[in-house]
Amino acid sequence: MSVILIGGSPATGKTKVAKILGSKLSVEVVALGDFADESGCITAEDKARKTGIINEDCLVDALLDLTDDKSKRMVIEGHYIDLVPSSSVQWVFILRTHPEQLRTRLTERKYSKGKVTENVEAEVIGVCQMDALEAFGEERVFEIDTTEISAPDAVEIIEKIMKDGSSPHRIDWMAMLEEQGRLDEFLTD
Repeated sequence: MSVILIGGSPATGKTKVAKILGSKLSVEVVALGDFADESGCITAEDKARKTGIINEDCLVDALLDLTDDKSKRMVIEGHYIDLVPSSSVQWVFILRTHPEQLRTRLTERKYSKGKVTENVEAEVIGVCQMDALEAFGEERVFEIDTTEISAPDAVEIIEKIMKDGSSPHRIDWMAMLEEQGRLDEFLTD
């Protein structure tokens, strides 16, 4: 199995990028949120965030079954990519968006102020990046800045990395914002 993972904060382009990449590679695309729901792994609702709460053990078991066929290639996208069995994963792409642009995108999606703040802070800190690095290691995790590029452009970058075997690149919004004296604009106390 060679699973290609697409992760990142909400509004970074995961779903569009995964669909385009899956189509270009002629492989199945699995949206982890939908998969968790279909597998009966959403056990409760977080009313404050208006989102389902995932039973991680259930999702890991379902993912083990999904990735059991070692001859099959697929793209998996979502927030819980670190739960995908590492032995199945070949490539991990974390989509990153500048926190200012991310705030705009999330606001346009009508996210609550609290959810916007929470997701922007997670992007600044690099939560998706850190989870992926811990789960899959430095060599398999690649970051792509989607702040000013389209989903097809991001897919071209992914295809180039997969073809050329480029070295991973890291994005550090926190250091950049701190250097600009703007970090307080994106983090709450």
